[in-house]
Amino acid sequence: MNERIVVLLNKLVSDLDLDESEQNELENWLAQSPHNIDVYKEILNKEKLEGDIKEMLSYNSQDLWSRIEERRKGKLVPLSASRRSLWPAAAAVLLISFSVGAYFILFHHKEKQDMATTKPTGERFKNDINPGSEKAVLTLADGSKITLDNKANGTIAQQGSTIVMKEDGLLAYNSSKNKSRGEVLYNSLTTGRGEEFRSLVLSDGTKIWLNSVSSIRFPTEFIGKERIVEITGEAYFEVAKNISMPFKVKVNGMQVEVLGTHFNINAYGDESDIKTTLLEGAVKIVARQKISFLKPGQQAVLNDKREIKIVDDADPDEVVAWKNGMFKFNGADINTIMRQVSRWYDVEVVFKDKISGHFVATGIPRTVSVSKLLTVLEMMGGVHFEIDGKKILVKL
Repeated sequence: MNERIVVLLNKLVSDLDLDESEQNELENWLAQSPHNIDVYKEILNKEKLEGDIKEMLSYNSQDLWSRIEERRKGKLVPLSASRRSLWPAAAAVLLISFSVGAYFILFHHKEKQDMATTKPTGERFKNDINPGSEKAVLTLADGSKITLDNKANGTIAQQGSTIVMKEDGLLAYNSSKNKSRGEVLYNSLTTGRGEEFRSLVLSDGTKIWLNSVSSIRFPTEFIGKERIVEITGEAYFEVAKNISMPFKVKVNGMQVEVLGTHFNINAYGDESDIKTTLLEGAVKIVARQKISFLKPGQQAVLNDKREIKIVDDADPDEVVAWKNGMFKFNGADINTIMRQVSRWYDVEVVFKDKISGHFVATGIPRTVSVSKLLTVLEMMGGVHFEIDGKKILVKL
């Protein structure tokens, strides 16, 4: 498979349209052999593609590299019958889903030099690091704190007329409308590095997912003409509809206003922009008295100059991959990727070399150890990693 075909297939996997000349190129390649048609069908079967990636990630990383190297040299390593049938699709995953860069790591002439000057995978990844987990700290109105991880089910607190319940990982605020005292009490939920909380339900029924190193401050029940919460970091919202009481999210000088909708806000302090991505419904963005409206599929990007840019072709699947328990990188640079790695695996990332280029990878579960994620990134080419205690070294 030549590099040009890899580029075209990668565009299709990324849901990008081919122009007329590209379509002709692809059709000519398909006409060359039935095998090409089979590969094309495998690659366009996204469910199977993600399954193949998960299967590949189940391999020991050193063993996986050995198999790839043997296959590149033409020495087919015997596999069990069930895994033997995996390799055509797995090769397609390496070439397509892990971006065009994977083509070079398998076939480019510099690959031998890279492997020769780099420590063996097993040695570099011997100190593996487990992924993050479901955990958060709930701070009540009086300042007392409750750690939410293996906390038993049942009532964990009462805030005014609101009962705070935990059941099977769900944290829910159930207010008694008939007994409301009219005073507003505030709670906050905070996640640290290597933590997330996926099941917060506010008193109005709004559902919230909280990513690593994030927080939300909210009233234990909503009183008045609007519902206001404040966040840091990243959160996904499914807002309960209430036309008479707009829902507002305040974050670092910006305000997002909705009635009932699904959206994601990424506002980490170490990211250059604040990104609000709409999946369903409609939202209004207010920053420096400037108002912007979003439609589903659009993203509002607020830069450090407090200017808002509307992106029409945002990838909602990539934006909310974290909420769905996955990593997805669609043309992300290594710095952006490693900031995610740092937060989720609670590690320090140290760049030994300046590395450019962008990466495309999909369907990588956030439940894998860090070595498996790093192995996938290495397959794209142009980057190597070493785990040193709680540090990850990034180099050419």
